[in-house]
Amino acid sequence: MRVFLEQTVETQALSDVKCNVCGRHINKDAFGYFEDHIAISKAWGYHSPYDGETHIIDVCVGCYEDWSTQFAIPPKVSCYCHTAGDALCMCVV
Repeated sequence: MRVFLEQTVETQALSDVKCNVCGRHINKDAFGYFEDHIAISKAWGYHSPYDGETHIIDVCVGCYEDWSTQFAIPPKVSCYCHTAGDALCMCVV
């Protein structure tokens, strides 16, 4: 026979996201999901001035657009549509 104890488990729920560049709140949509943005988590390793640290940043679309124009090599962009030329595909790449 199994006997169970009732336990209360604390969890963390993400309540707010701000852009690390401009400080703007990343809004939630009608379903409670955050607007699209870049979330980067980098665990730094050996031969880095940040060895042993993890840096986490969130960047809104507007700041990403400004930031990416400064890249010496532009990001590779691909479409995630299932079929090239699909009528439902909204890619403009």
